Amino acid sequence: MDRRADWLAVAERLLSQPTVPLVEDLPAAHVVDFAERRRHLGAGRDGAGNVVVRYHGEGADAERPLVLVAHLDHPGFAVDEVGGRTATLSFRGGLAVANAVAGSPIDFFRRFEADPVGRGVLFDAEGRDGRLRGARARVVDGEASVDGFAMWAFPGFSLEAGRICGRVCDDLLGAAVVLCTLDELSRRAPAGVEVWGLFTRAEEIGFLGALEAIRLGTVPPRAAVLSLECSKALVDAPQGGGVIVRVGDRTSIFDPGLSEALAGAARRLAADDGDFRWQRKLMDAGTCEASAFCAAGWRASGLALPLGNYHNALDRSLDGTPLKGPGIGPEHVTVDDYLAGVRLLVELAGCPSLLEAPSHPPPWLAERMARAHRELAPTGAAGQRA
Repeated sequence: MDRRADWLAVAERLLSQPTVPLVEDLPAAHVVDFAERRRHLGAGRDGAGNVVVRYHGEGADAERPLVLVAHLDHPGFAVDEVGGRTATLSFRGGLAVANAVAGSPIDFFRRFEADPVGRGVLFDAEGRDGRLRGARARVVDGEASVDGFAMWAFPGFSLEAGRICGRVCDDLLGAAVVLCTLDELSRRAPAGVEVWGLFTRAEEIGFLGALEAIRLGTVPPRAAVLSLECSKALVDAPQGGGVIVRVGDRTSIFDPGLSEALAGAARRLAADDGDFRWQRKLMDAGTCEASAFCAAGWRASGLALPLGNYHNALDRSLDGTPLKGPGIGPEHVTVDDYLAGVRLLVELAGCPSLLEAPSHPPPWLAERMARAHRELAPTGAAGQRA
């Protein structure tokens, strides 16, 4: 059965939840509700507020899960002060101050409310070392609420020119891939499969949720960890080229066995479907949560969706027209790349044997070793094989 429309609906509902670092209440509540509505999923939170969703198949080892990690926050503003029609804001996350141009629209939100309570436009921005640290905005409609938050004023979800567009793809779209995977497991109920979703907080300000999950022991030490990210598209990692098996990031190289497990699942899909596209790349434009888990001793690797307008920094138009200068724009990921990500994780999750630490060389290496043995067998003094 074709599930593409359902997978897009999962993305639409999650991307419609506003979020900024430390204020992930709405997407977190949505994830918990999603799990509680499904027969074979269980949901809870750790001491840091990270959401953990578990699928436990009959006979599976609960101490050796596949843990799919995605974060629920996105760079945005905290409302610090409101005086008259002027709101003073601090920025949480990474964005060049040059992109916060005067006149850029923002939506104001209250905590726990999905609909904006006001609209504003920036008229002043403050930076440090080239990064946006704060701003002032004029409230032009509705209101701004002290202790509320603000996001760039783009729709939560739309489909345009074959792309999923919204104020947040990084990383709610990665989280949607995880939800779709868990949903498929709930529907199929395979035995011997243990898969968790770990939905973390405050990634954009230093992996705080992931680091607390490590400290708290939220993830079993024998787990296999995969970080799901929307990662800035690169010249050699383009949008539309397929979901990316991410072998490393700016900080580290990931576990080669897990990367090979992802690649093996991708090759299986491609062999059965010539339209399935995937890439194997080092994505070094940033650092993801897999590096934190690797450094702490877990087997960890990653999967990425090539992202346009990373962190809302305008870098490409949907119709290919040249950009006139820095600014902000909606993030976007091609529909095909997103759907390929879901298919790849469903394939991997259903084959626990792929996740085992390799005990022998992979087939390509075994074949080449056999050839090396044939070609370089010991020879006699006259140059003849002994």
